[in-house]
Amino acid sequence: MTKITEEQKQIVKSTAPILKEHGKEITAIFYKKMFAAHPELLNYFNMTNQEIGTQPLALANTVYLAAENIEQLKILLPQVKTIAHKHRSLTIKAEHYPIVGEYLLKGIAEYLGDAATPEILDAWGAAYGIIADIFIEVEQEMYDALGDVRNRDFIAFKIAAKQDVAPNVFTLDLTRNDGGELLDFAPGQYISLRVKLGELFHNRQYSLTKAFDGKTYQVAIKRENEKEPTGVVSNHIYNNYQVGDTLLATLPAGDFELDADATSHVFIAGGIGITPIASMVSSFQNHDHVTLIHCVRSEEYAVFSQNFQSKLGESYHQFAGKNITKSDLEQLVTSGAAIYLCGPVPFMQAVEVMLRELGHDQDDIHFEAFQPALSLV
Repeated sequence: MTKITEEQKQIVKSTAPILKEHGKEITAIFYKKMFAAHPELLNYFNMTNQEIGTQPLALANTVYLAAENIEQLKILLPQVKTIAHKHRSLTIKAEHYPIVGEYLLKGIAEYLGDAATPEILDAWGAAYGIIADIFIEVEQEMYDALGDVRNRDFIAFKIAAKQDVAPNVFTLDLTRNDGGELLDFAPGQYISLRVKLGELFHNRQYSLTKAFDGKTYQVAIKRENEKEPTGVVSNHIYNNYQVGDTLLATLPAGDFELDADATSHVFIAGGIGITPIASMVSSFQNHDHVTLIHCVRSEEYAVFSQNFQSKLGESYHQFAGKNITKSDLEQLVTSGAAIYLCGPVPFMQAVEVMLRELGHDQDDIHFEAFQPALSLV
């Protein structure tokens, strides 16, 4: 295990504000250097997120938060587990962490120039080692839980069904090809799909949209073709993969799960944010204490609406072409309910503000965001 001295902790804490202020620039240098030296690592990263800057920013925020809390890292465990699920689904392994650490320090050194003293770099190296050890341990437990070693890598799946369910959304039903066991999953989890374009693999996470039947996984995929950059993977799968074709995928991961202690549940989805919520709603045998709110641009974009209407009746509320208001939430969200938000980040932020103004406790509000989590890798 990596060791860090009290003096090094103080150095890290005192220099952490530099990373907060300049983290995006430092991590941009890091990624450029690392990919130049290790182009094979391009197979693990979402290059669209690299291009628009969300991945460097997420990494910078993670390192800053860890540095700021270097003396009490346990408080970051919930975030660590969220990231670890993503890493496991991408088959990130322990051997990747030293590479990341080496080039993160090179990024810090290049950006700070003469200000990057050996003492500062040694302190950040020790801090990174502590953080990396935590991730490696948590992720190893996740790999071990998969059992069969075949379950720890990308697996060949056959497309059993493909269906358009909205003007820009389609579903795939996938069956396992290699004879291995199809593992159960918690409603709200996702799988990572991998396709090869040119010389590189591209990976994306897609939520599982129906309760486990022991035979297939179903995902719903939004084709990102209305704004730049367009969806590299989603459009490629839609245009080039048909029933009977093989796709690579990892087994389910993710910690956006139902609150087991809650007696009532309210789901609020914006657009494609309905996908993880679909399997959550499907998992209930009794829907008496389940409410679903789906906000979409128009009725035709309300994925799975007929199924929800059949299951939930008057507890299914569709807001098509209009914004949900605080008055709407006051009427529809019961006090003390577990609340689940998924959709575009601005949508979730706006809904959260209204919920908090209505007196709902922060601990009752659960999120799933389709963008990079705070991440070390």
